[in-house]
Amino acid sequence: MIIFQNDNKIEIDSREEYERFAQSYRLIHAAGGIVCNECGEILMIFRLGRWDFPKGKVEEGESYAEAAVREVEEETGLRNIMLREPLDSTFHTYELNGEPVLKETHWFNMFAHSQSLVPQTVEDITQAVWVPEEEVDKKMQASYPSLADLWDKIKK
Repeated sequence: MIIFQNDNKIEIDSREEYERFAQSYRLIHAAGGIVCNECGEILMIFRLGRWDFPKGKVEEGESYAEAAVREVEEETGLRNIMLREPLDSTFHTYELNGEPVLKETHWFNMFAHSQSLVPQTVEDITQAVWVPEEEVDKKMQASYPSLADLWDKIKK
């Protein structure tokens, strides 16, 4: 398992080691999607100066898959999403109101037909765009290390 702590990559080799590491953090579960369309383009959002994939916190009573679809819809305006297989989860740490947080994001492969997108500006998303797959690597240079790592694993 790989955790990005302050954008530094840490490799965790066992469940016990993960549990020791996680004791110092409040755990938050999120879910999101890597969405492809019929043109082979990938859905990306631009938020707070970084390129990202749509994702958000799991609400009480929601499955990870349900949360992933809901968050993609809310953040981009995308509709008629077809959920495919789960992908690797990502882990990263940050501070929220002075409290250390460990966020586990559960990712899913998704498909949707190309359609107009509406960025969720209330969540500071200024762009929601379809990106040709060959341009995603360039956008990952202005993204988060955990997402670049995820993209490197799934693009192969």
